Amino acid sequence: MCTKNDETIECFACGACCVAFSISTFEKESGKACAYLSENGLCGIYSKRPDVCREFVPDEVCVLIQGLPFGEKVEILKKIYGM
Repeated sequence: MCTKNDETIECFACGACCVAFSISTFEKESGKACAYLSENGLCGIYSKRPDVCREFVPDEVCVLIQGLPFGEKVEILKKIYGM
């Protein structure tokens, strides 16, 4: 979760970041679903997830995209984070 200006943004567990971002540890390309992403949008290896996943903190972008269809969320994250 992100703490900024005394506001905490908790993960929405939408799974968009698990698709948008590349994860070199698993040779996962940007735009492809992580093999450990469950159908309910949660990480199947959460306690053992790689550093790139641990270091990502939900931000204002996550809040802004929540009402969008899943595919649009992924595309926006890819564009904003340069994937």
